[in-house]
Amino acid sequence: MKIKTFAFFAVLSFLMVNISAKPKELYKVSVQEKLKLNKYNKQLGYQLINNGDTVVFVFDAKSWKVEQPKRVFVEGSFNGWSKKSVNWELAETDEKVFMLECEKIDVQVPGNSGYPEFRFIVHADVPYNDTVCGQPIVRYKPEILELEPISRLPGYQMASNCLILFPSDEPGVVVKNAADATKVKKLKDFDLSKPEDVAAISNFRKVPGTENLYRGYHPYKISRGKFDTEKTRLQLVVKQLKEKGIKTIITLSGDESLTDKEQLPVFVTDIRRNKSELFVETDYNTVYYNSTGKEFGRLMGEIISYINSHEGPYYVHCRLGTDRTGVVSAYLAALCGATWQEIAEDYQKSNNMFIQEFRDARLLKHSFNSILGVDVSEVSDLQKEISQYFIERKIITREDFELLKKKLQ
Repeated sequence: MKIKTFAFFAVLSFLMVNISAKPKELYKVSVQEKLKLNKYNKQLGYQLINNGDTVVFVFDAKSWKVEQPKRVFVEGSFNGWSKKSVNWELAETDEKVFMLECEKIDVQVPGNSGYPEFRFIVHADVPYNDTVCGQPIVRYKPEILELEPISRLPGYQMASNCLILFPSDEPGVVVKNAADATKVKKLKDFDLSKPEDVAAISNFRKVPGTENLYRGYHPYKISRGKFDTEKTRLQLVVKQLKEKGIKTIITLSGDESLTDKEQLPVFVTDIRRNKSELFVETDYNTVYYNSTGKEFGRLMGEIISYINSHEGPYYVHCRLGTDRTGVVSAYLAALCGATWQEIAEDYQKSNNMFIQEFRDARLLKHSFNSILGVDVSEVSDLQKEISQYFIERKIITREDFELLKKKLQ
């Protein structure tokens, strides 16, 4: 009886201590004057020095449990995820410790998390067990290892990538985003009697700044068939196309063939018969990282020309309605007078599908910043700046711009 009583009070004491304890503060990245290895930078894979203006990638083989590393590269959102670029190879500075210094500006290219993302690519001799003359021995064979994060510091990893945070960044934001990125909503979790839940599951909604333009998920291509929401999602997209009276569709993922499990909706067939569907192909890298390039300019010019020569309401989509659709509709919104805050808030609504896809508005912001040459959140008249950029580069004319506003508003 005494033992049970003691155990009871021990558990009670433990609970009281933990309940009353303050939440543990998240680790905020430090800045060193000169690099000094410690348990944090060995885990995170990087260290800030020189007042935070220099990033040093740090690969400590012991921490990452690689016995015989030969060459180490870093791939990331800032180098197009190149797995073997000589410009991004770490040099061995000590026994099995590899480093690479670069300027802060060189890595400030966000991934889906909204922060710079990276992994180490290690060429190493990897041990394996063998038997010779009946005796077990250890041999080594060359392999290329793509290493996932080893850090358990909350806020410095998302999915299978390491993140680079700076002193002004809040790890807590990443922690929340990482939780949302892994969350899955089943069909029963949506109340389809509510318009907001219908919009969330289908990713279908009006583009801010417009009255005649909608954006969303693909009407018939199955992209996330492993989720029980997919069939209903496609049905809801088609239902809303009908309800909104969509007359013109812009498909950013090209004219893809149907699989045995897919069927072209009659509503979409009718739009095609009227020759009111534009098929164009673009990709993730173009819309986010090459927005100042000719390909993106041609894309926007073609889309605007098509809108101006066809009847609305209009629907723009790709597969998920997240990346290509998110960026294209964001620029159309800007041209129609939406503010950056409205655009950013709308962009992140795509995360409400909860299909293990997450995008932070900082990624979209990178595209806008590249075009504007300044922080988009500090631009007072976004419509003026974006339209001027497109007009000066002859992507569209002043007349195209004025007609677009009339068509979409």
